[in-house]
Amino acid sequence: MLSSGYQPVHLFRYEPKTGIIYILAGITESTEILIPPNGKWRFIDNDET
Repeated sequence: MLSSGYQPVHLFRYEPKTGIIYILAGITESTEILIPPNGKWRFIDNDET
């Protein structure tokens, strides 16, 4: 997805208290991903429609 599509990663944040990883990526910074400690990642949908 991100690596095979050569998408830039703008922000990578690890929250040690919760163990959650947040990634903001994509040319238009439109891809947001949350990865909880259990590893079951999900996209964050922020459509303004």
